Amino acid sequence: MTTIIEHFFIFSQISTICLFLSLSGFLLKKLVLLDNDIKNFEENGIFGFIFIGFISLTVNFFYPLNFLINNLLFLVITTAAFKLNFFKQNKIKLIKKIFYVSFFCYILFIYSNVNTPDALLYHLPYSKIINDHKIVIGLSNIHFRFGHTSIFQYISSFFNNSLFNENGILIPIGLLTSFFFFYSFRLFRSEFKIDITRLKSYFTFLILIFSLYSFNRYSGYGNDAQVHIYYFLAVLYLFNFFIIKKSLLTFKKLSLIFLFTFLIKPFYLISIIIPCIIFVLIRKDFIIIRSRFFIFSSFLFLLWIIKNLLITGCLIYPVHNTCVKSLIWYDKNTKIVSTSGEAWSKAWPQNLNKNLNQDEFNKNFNWVSAWAKTHLNVITEKLLPVIFFIIINILFFYFTRCLKKNYQNHKDNFYLFNLLISLFFVILWFLKFPIYRYGLSFIYTLIMFMSYFIFIQYIDVIKLKKYYNFFVFFIILFTSLIFVKNINRISNNFTQSISPSMNDPLDNGKSVKIFNRDKKFTYYNKDSACGYSASPCSHIKLDLGKLIFLGYSIYYNY
Repeated sequence: MTTIIEHFFIFSQISTICLFLSLSGFLLKKLVLLDNDIKNFEENGIFGFIFIGFISLTVNFFYPLNFLINNLLFLVITTAAFKLNFFKQNKIKLIKKIFYVSFFCYILFIYSNVNTPDALLYHLPYSKIINDHKIVIGLSNIHFRFGHTSIFQYISSFFNNSLFNENGILIPIGLLTSFFFFYSFRLFRSEFKIDITRLKSYFTFLILIFSLYSFNRYSGYGNDAQVHIYYFLAVLYLFNFFIIKKSLLTFKKLSLIFLFTFLIKPFYLISIIIPCIIFVLIRKDFIIIRSRFFIFSSFLFLLWIIKNLLITGCLIYPVHNTCVKSLIWYDKNTKIVSTSGEAWSKAWPQNLNKNLNQDEFNKNFNWVSAWAKTHLNVITEKLLPVIFFIIINILFFYFTRCLKKNYQNHKDNFYLFNLLISLFFVILWFLKFPIYRYGLSFIYTLIMFMSYFIFIQYIDVIKLKKYYNFFVFFIILFTSLIFVKNINRISNNFTQSISPSMNDPLDNGKSVKIFNRDKKFTYYNKDSACGYSASPCSHIKLDLGKLIFLGYSIYYNY
């Protein structure tokens, strides 16, 4: 009976956060994008993460996101949504949507694990710092990975309140994938019915299948799945803008999403190239600079850059050229961190030429032979099922005679642009951080737009209409496989706790205070990762200077 109550309690927590994220997205769209949309539950939920990220980041400059602050913010945001008529919609439909999205997240979440080792090393410790402290200056001196944490650590910390406790830190990333799956499926269904959008719905189908294949394990999310989901979403908005209608609202959405990918993962700053190019093309047609959207986006970007500067001494960490080296808290190991991060992503441990240091290893393709023995194998293993699925699609269209000869599409410039920009992103990824989990969305997007010129452009969208059930079958099949996989995992892990553990299994209460020369301390977890333990914490022993200035802690190297 106790177990049943616990399951009901966790499902209730997931459902409440699900509803709250959707109403938060509604507020963002209404107040910033000037879009009064109460019916698009799943899209609102996806935008809700952006709104909560903005609120959390802003507040943490002045206060820790403790229970009192989080409870107050939760109440204020809910009240604002109520006042602005979010709940004036069909209640039965709303409850159904909450249930579907929450149940999918619930299956992914229960009896799962956090993403190891990253979650225990710096995701959860950073969330704990946000809950315990207002912004900590020089934080990357405690752990270099604190310098490039994701906006999702702020979002997770926001939900640690009286309703959700520590589960609130773990649930949101599971809900994002669930929101995106249902949003993509609903989009596919609605657009497949219309001739002019049917080809776009096929791309939505491909993105959905690729996402179901890639993001079906809660323990694999970390900070990677989120950035790929938002990048895929931005690609869908690109289709809307260029293929369906060049609307200002769509431009605002895709621009905000591309910006958010950078806040999730610094490398995705390159994706902001796309809305910048579009802006140059449309600036005469729309008023953008003086809009609420522009002010909000600029302020969000500026806050993130200031946060980076205060935590690391760099505008974008660990890009050495963006650092202000005169700051007392500047992370003096930034150059080493940058070089080491690139080297490890290029398979430095497998380097057989011991005469090379990491900097030399990164240059002149000295890394390719080591990379080919490890990361290339992973990439090949992951991509083979995707290539096989594309081949199945080609065969299906061929044998059903859905391919036209000499078919001309007047939108080819759009597809060519996206092919080239995707190729450019993949090349940059390959040259800098060629790990599969970093470049997943770039690679799959490139495959999609290559497929367009191979066979998708020849699809007869009129004939395609009668094969709707075939595509739905594939979606149901992939979804069923995810459920079977996760049910099997649940049955195998039934003896562990229902919620993922937030602490290192090796942590047996070994966290101790380490005093520096000034008798100021940090925490040090001996022989284990910090997890969600006392903060600020590091898994290595430190000797740092510490100052208190206007109530802000400043950590620096002697």
